[in-house]
Amino acid sequence: MATTSQDLNFHYPPGLADQTPSTSSYHTPAATANSSHQRGSPTSSPDGRSASGLKRKSDEKDPDHLDPESEGAQAALKRQRNTLAARKYRQKRLDRISELEKALEDMTGERDSLKLQLARREAEVEALREMLARK
Repeated sequence: MATTSQDLNFHYPPGLADQTPSTSSYHTPAATANSSHQRGSPTSSPDGRSASGLKRKSDEKDPDHLDPESEGAQAALKRQRNTLAARKYRQKRLDRISELEKALEDMTGERDSLKLQLARREAEVEALREMLARK
């Protein structure tokens, strides 16, 4: 007895259903999965990891199985995360600028203080030289 694609609930495109071999082990989805495993493709575990321990890439998903609503929700979530990240970056940048301005203000004050101290010491040295010259 020949097995057809309708008997197995496995559908081929209209032109290919008549050309496929009639052995049942070839047509079954289990046989197809086993044959792909025999070729060395990694198997996946329930947690979404392959046998090699690596996570599957998101672009391995079949685009036919994606729900357009979930794509929109994912895009909205991605935009929201991006907006939050941009806001956080801008705030961090402003905080860094404030820190730098504060450090500049502190350095400017220290510089002015040192200039004043230098001017006083130079005046003191000049006064001492004059005292030595009078003796």
